Amino acid sequence: MTDLKIRRIPFSFEDVPFIWNPENPGFSIAMNKLSFFAIGFEKYICQAMADVEPRIKDPAILAEVRAFRAQEGIHSNAHRRHVKALIKQYPALQEALDKTIKSYDELYASKPLEYHLAYIGGLESIFTPSFKLLLDHRHLLFEGGDARVASLMLWHFCEEIEHRSSGLVIYNHVVGKYLYRVGNFTKFMGHVKEVTDMLGEEFKKHVPGITDDLVNFKSKASPLPKIAKLRSSYGILMSQMPWHNPDHQALPAYFQEWSDQYDRGDDMTQTYGVRWEKQPELIAAE
Repeated sequence: MTDLKIRRIPFSFEDVPFIWNPENPGFSIAMNKLSFFAIGFEKYICQAMADVEPRIKDPAILAEVRAFRAQEGIHSNAHRRHVKALIKQYPALQEALDKTIKSYDELYASKPLEYHLAYIGGLESIFTPSFKLLLDHRHLLFEGGDARVASLMLWHFCEEIEHRSSGLVIYNHVVGKYLYRVGNFTKFMGHVKEVTDMLGEEFKKHVPGITDDLVNFKSKASPLPKIAKLRSSYGILMSQMPWHNPDHQALPAYFQEWSDQYDRGDDMTQTYGVRWEKQPELIAAE
């Protein structure tokens, strides 16, 4: 049986600022892109997991499929809350969300299930080294930011690390063709870039003050240590090797810290960053 935990955290994003970390506006925008992207990508994952279920007879793999789908569905719903709050402030951003979902819907309609499982397995395999980099250096990226968005992202990253094996386990069980998966990897990444580039253009179009420099966060000087970025890049490369086993990847210490906080019953909606407090409504004197 799978050991994935199904956690439902009641995130709320009332009046959340678009630049939710004024100390790091470029990273704020990058994470906003991630919220929009996650809705389309995780809908895509859930559709593939629903369609693959009839092909699976092994009870352990079937349990993995269902738990993986449940976690990703919960992620999508949480990011929808964040995105809904941003669209409330900038209604034209609905177009960015619609385009993201449409891109994944069209991809799903145009390719076989084997391709989608390869896309999911290939992309999910790079998340542990990618998100380890962000979790290990969270003080450089999230500290000083709105705790609601920071906590959303840290939760999501930790659960991606928790189910780091799911995508590959399911792909290998159903398809099992290493060369097919790795041979299409550049197409998967090309599609991700297409969607995230589109989001950057939509942000510039519809949110005042969003410039090329802010949208192209990666082109700016990064606060992350160069050696850590190199380790992350090496981990991403190794994740595509035929001998790769996600269970053997180095995990960030924060993954256990976050899990312990959740198990203690801490408020995980604002576990990191600057806490937001709802301001009392002023009632005019009669």
